[in-house]
Amino acid sequence: MQRQRSAASVGSPTRGAVQRPKDQWIRRIGSGTQRADAVDMKSAFDSPMTASLMFAAPLLIVSLIVPRAASAQDTPTPEMAIDTPADTARGSAGRRRGRTHRTTQRLDQRAVERLLRASVETSLAPCDVAELDFPPSLILPAGAATVASLATAPRASGRITAPLIVTVGDAETRVLVSARVVCPAPVVAAGARVRIVVVIGAVRASAPGIVAQPGRIGDEVRVTNVDTRVQLRGRVVDAGTVEVRP
Repeated sequence: MQRQRSAASVGSPTRGAVQRPKDQWIRRIGSGTQRADAVDMKSAFDSPMTASLMFAAPLLIVSLIVPRAASAQDTPTPEMAIDTPADTARGSAGRRRGRTHRTTQRLDQRAVERLLRASVETSLAPCDVAELDFPPSLILPAGAATVASLATAPRASGRITAPLIVTVGDAETRVLVSARVVCPAPVVAAGARVRIVVVIGAVRASAPGIVAQPGRIGDEVRVTNVDTRVQLRGRVVDAGTVEVRP
């Protein structure tokens, strides 16, 4: 038994005795590997290319970051205006204060007739105004009113609409009046021969002419000079005379 144990102890070492040389071999290999890595890293850092890259890397990072920050600072931030309820209330109050309150006057039909009749009759002469229909009422700004009629005398009798402009201060109101007029018959007919009288200051000259349209006394008609074939506009004086003034 002792021989077998001694043989076993000599011929086959225990597990601890077998693993010890292996661990030492692994440690030697590992330490050699670490030293090789240290040598490689040292040689890598000692190379000129690595040194230049290590020096240029911070400059590259700075050049990429600084312009972006500068552009962010130079770009203005858009501002948004928000109207608060207080601002809206102040704006509404300001608009209310800016309004001017204008008083008005209301005219009944009789007052409207007194205001407008004279202007209508004057503008429709030489026709006689047989009937006028005025608006039942009219609302105007307070103040004195002036009336300007845009109507002209028609060529024949009948019913027409006469437009008028009523002005009070800087406000104008358009009013339409219906009228029935009786107009005198024309004293000159189209194609009638007349005498053209040209008046220039104290100088009077005459020439034969032909009327191009019918007209009553006081109407403006077109007339053609027979000698020169020049067409003129003149006022009918009577059945045989048309007066031309420059």
